[in-house]
Amino acid sequence: MGDASGVLVQRGGRRWVMWGEIDFALTHRVKKDLLATIDGLPKTIDLSRVTFMDSSGLHLLLMKVTPTSKPRLVRAPAQVVALLTTSGVLDMVELVDHDDSPDDPPPAARAVAG
Repeated sequence: MGDASGVLVQRGGRRWVMWGEIDFALTHRVKKDLLATIDGLPKTIDLSRVTFMDSSGLHLLLMKVTPTSKPRLVRAPAQVVALLTTSGVLDMVELVDHDDSPDDPPPAARAVAG
């Protein structure tokens, strides 16, 4: 993860790790790959190393969200929480301070953008 920004897909698509600036340029590069992991189940998304997010990044977090597929946002930075609050979508996600999702043996992780 040496790139300035990107997304790493882990655990067969159930967990995403985002880092750096999650903006339009990155969203454009990763959206198709992330959509391929959406299966109606909630995602765990580690945001602990996100330094910036704009509305296009917010779109990535909320793609195809339903009441039963709310994403779990791990260690969301204050800027991201403010964006969720200002956008009126805070109730569409679950904010958590740690990742307690199952630690089953994941298939190889893959970076979808960098």
